[in-house]
Amino acid sequence: MSTSQTFFNTWYLTIHTVKEKLLESVNWDCQLTSTEEYASKHSGQIYPSYKIKLRLGQLLVRQANIAEEIHLLSSRNEQFLAEWLQYCSAGLVRIDPVFGECKLKTWAKLCKRFDKKIFLWIPRNRELPEYRHPIRWLVKRSLDWIIAFVLLIILSPVFGAIALKSIYLKKPIFTEQWCVGKQGKLFQIYNFQLQHPNDSSKQLPRKFGMLPYKLEKLPQLFNVLKGEMSLVGRRQTMLHDAIKISPENKNLLNALPGITGAWQLKDKTDNCEQNYIKYWSLSQDLKILLLTIF
Repeated sequence: MSTSQTFFNTWYLTIHTVKEKLLESVNWDCQLTSTEEYASKHSGQIYPSYKIKLRLGQLLVRQANIAEEIHLLSSRNEQFLAEWLQYCSAGLVRIDPVFGECKLKTWAKLCKRFDKKIFLWIPRNRELPEYRHPIRWLVKRSLDWIIAFVLLIILSPVFGAIALKSIYLKKPIFTEQWCVGKQGKLFQIYNFQLQHPNDSSKQLPRKFGMLPYKLEKLPQLFNVLKGEMSLVGRRQTMLHDAIKISPENKNLLNALPGITGAWQLKDKTDNCEQNYIKYWSLSQDLKILLLTIF
């Protein structure tokens, strides 16, 4: 036998051995062979099953109503979902809120990991200010960016003081929560990790005025710079609240959330957010900012 033939046989046996070991290490318990098998095994499951379509670069994830619609991804674990999303050609995921907070957070976390945008599937609203007054809205967004940038520079010593105090107390500097932004986009909102007012032993000094002026919200200026929020807008809606919101209020999730808004005014009404969106103006934004500060 020639040297080349011997080398080829050795290489083939090595590859075959490695392949067998990899197959033995795979957890086949979560992999099913058909939608019928999945439907029979999970007929009493708590969470809905996925119906997935790839359309124009978007991954549409909805609830499957019949066995033929069930995607096999419904039965796989998070690791498999991560690998599947990593190589999926879609750059945007639109998912039904019906899947619950736990699954939505898993999808959001993995989409962030693989640089994909993720949106909740909500009804569109074309009566927003940016559609009615595009020029004035562009001015608003430009002012948002400029003011947020200037405030971050001016308040950088405050950021440093809070960060040093948090490090001294061995506490996380920031907290991150999944928030629902414009048109249902999921993003992480930032806040300082400040102590509860009743925790007098480790409370940050009152001379900084952190609690009265809600300085824990200062990191949200980074969200404004990223275009995820505005200085003035609708109320911030966290993911766990968004999935419980009533159908008549789901249209609000199309609007851009703000650090402050009409809901923080003393003379607010029950429908103050709807009125803010309906009668939005730059002068109204300025009024809300001034009333919030003073």
